[in-house]
Amino acid sequence: MTNGQMFLHKSRKKIAVLRPTDKNSTLKSAFIYNLGTGKRTAVYIRTENLTKQYRPISN
Repeated sequence: MTNGQMFLHKSRKKIAVLRPTDKNSTLKSAFIYNLGTGKRTAVYIRTENLTKQYRPISN
């Protein structure tokens, strides 16, 4: 997982964009964009939750 990588939520209503974080951390820093409202939220998400709830968007 690299900085700027985008992930689409299973519901297809949210996109997660990874931000710079400590490489050894189990938490990843990300912006979550709600596609319905356009709101952005900064969160820390566990790697296992990211892979369960989101799938990568290829460029």
